[in-house]
Amino acid sequence: MMSFAINATQEFGILDVQFWTASACGYMGYLQFDELRRRGIIPFKDDSFMEDGTLDTIVDGIPGMSNIRLKDLPSFISTTDPDDILLNYLGNEAQNRLKSSAMIINTFTELERKVLEAIEARFPNIYVTGPLSLMEKTIPESKLSSSIKE
Repeated sequence: MMSFAINATQEFGILDVQFWTASACGYMGYLQFDELRRRGIIPFKDDSFMEDGTLDTIVDGIPGMSNIRLKDLPSFISTTDPDDILLNYLGNEAQNRLKSSAMIINTFTELERKVLEAIEARFPNIYVTGPLSLMEKTIPESKLSSSIKE
């Protein structure tokens, strides 16, 4: 979450690669923050959205994602404050990533193919890795200390 490095790499004429550790669907959700503002959906007018079913509202028009409810998007949309620091910062971070030379996204391609294709249509230099949890380095049993085994 440090896209400020993109400005430095552009200034020095070097390539940069941004790493998005969350899912592709999560990234697409953050990319929607500006659109949700434009549509007047967020920030919410008052706290009643938490109990009145508003979060069950389906959001149409998210590329690569269908039947997504407001509550399925990153939880930082759940605010009534237009100046909410995390809503603004994370939305900007997602948009800034589109200015980088390339981006790596932690995902499982078979599960997120449609959203990856939608991101790629907007930003062609994406690469996938993961899921990270399956990429742990395996240490042979004989190399483990006895205290770790216990």
